[in-house]
Amino acid sequence: MNQRIAMIGGGNMAGALVAGLVANRVDPSLIDVLDRNQDKCDRLSEKYGVNTYLSVGDWLGKAQIVVLAVKPQGMFETIESIRSYLNENVLFISIAAGLRIADLTRWLHSDHLVRAMPNTPALVKAGVVGVYMPASLSSADQAAAKEVLQVMGEIIPVSSEMQLDLLSTVSGSGPAYVFRFIEALEAAVVKRGFDPVQARRMAILTVLGAGKLAIASDESPAKLRANVTSKGGTTAEALRVMDEHHFMDMMDEAIQAAYDRNQVLADQLGQR
Repeated sequence: MNQRIAMIGGGNMAGALVAGLVANRVDPSLIDVLDRNQDKCDRLSEKYGVNTYLSVGDWLGKAQIVVLAVKPQGMFETIESIRSYLNENVLFISIAAGLRIADLTRWLHSDHLVRAMPNTPALVKAGVVGVYMPASLSSADQAAAKEVLQVMGEIIPVSSEMQLDLLSTVSGSGPAYVFRFIEALEAAVVKRGFDPVQARRMAILTVLGAGKLAIASDESPAKLRANVTSKGGTTAEALRVMDEHHFMDMMDEAIQAAYDRNQVLADQLGQR
């Protein structure tokens, strides 16, 4: 990739994207990062050799791709501060949760826009990146957006913003669900006398190993679960308790609650 990329925001996701791009041999001199925090700028500049700026300026007009990576609540004000400096042909990639394309288009005065939803495992190049691209985007712009985003993990294209919002309740919020499950495994065995350090390691590796097995196998998660479950055995008894507590219903309700909250926040954020 030889296009000039500007990151608006230098937080964790922007840092993961910078790290991935540089690791994929993108010239650091082609990457500009704007952030008001001096420490963030210094860290990115020293670690990756990218250009960093504390304030907007004419340098931004050189960007061919602009990644919007600030918090959703501050996006409108950020766009207002940078819009006059931008090249009119720039391709925008928003990685801000909950901000709809219609609102971003209105604020940017441009429909040259892709919405993406990476998750925190992108920090270790193991992310899931949901991507919605309007049909009006050229094939060249679609290819450029994919080339940028794939450095954070596996891209999952979706056909609507509704699907992207739903995806974010699983892949975006999902790491928190997994961490809660790890917490529960760890706490349960520590309560029964297991060494805390070993308990945490065991819980993490159990989840990691199960995930790797699921990826490597052609069998469904239900079949993999059945493979571990002997009739009348210990696993069956544990799953019986989960069923009694309506584990599947609980997760269904949790996903719905996350999605509903996403929609409320999107409505609120778009009222500008």
